[in-house]
Amino acid sequence: MAPDAPQVPAGSGKHPVSLVVIAANRLDASIAFYSKVFGWTLHRASAELAGGMPASGPAFALRSGVPEGAAAAVPYILVPDVKSAMKRLTEAGATEERAPWSIPLVGTLARFTDPGGTVWGVTTAMSPAGHAHVPMPFGDNPKPPAGSICSLEMHAPDGDAAGNWFGEQFGWGAAMTMPEYVAFDPGAGIGGVFQSHTPQARVMVYLYATDVKGKISEIEAAGGSRVGDPMSLPGMATFGYFKDPSGTVMGLIGG
Repeated sequence: MAPDAPQVPAGSGKHPVSLVVIAANRLDASIAFYSKVFGWTLHRASAELAGGMPASGPAFALRSGVPEGAAAAVPYILVPDVKSAMKRLTEAGATEERAPWSIPLVGTLARFTDPGGTVWGVTTAMSPAGHAHVPMPFGDNPKPPAGSICSLEMHAPDGDAAGNWFGEQFGWGAAMTMPEYVAFDPGAGIGGVFQSHTPQARVMVYLYATDVKGKISEIEAAGGSRVGDPMSLPGMATFGYFKDPSGTVMGLIGG
């Protein structure tokens, strides 16, 4: 965080974000794009799904067949038992978005909509990279490997309420860092922020890039497109946004 930003208390570390599934209705084009631009190694799991094994951070997957208006990406939180977790979450005010299902050699998954209206998942699938703590790649904090998923920005109409709810359900730490932003830290893996300013962007997945401006040029050459121009915040990082070949908007954080 910026030098004057409040410190975010670390969570319990028991429930990190283990997997992020990204909408990719042009699946072949998206596989080629992320492999070329970000060095992702992706393997087809089915006609509609390709999964990746990162060197750091949560596992990632590209999913086709995503209906219009559905979430552009869904982060999945690690739990020991999906059915019992879903029961507990729905009793606490979440709604079931998809009932539990299993993927061979991966694990069990389910999706829920949190009380603020944003879709998440729970899973027993662990990231092959493990769940070492990944600090926000701002300022002097350690930097994750280039191309890895390094942060999330999730919409919540009330950031404090979201921080409290995820703290109660998953043991995450949270603190307001600036107006309309509440940062969260599961205590393991990646963290992120709840934002209340843009309900149209319910989820933004950020990848780390050592040179954000240069990476935007690579993205354009590989069939993606920029969304605005990169913006540098002194003492923090440079931020950039792009659309991949499937039209999914993603973020970059780096230098």
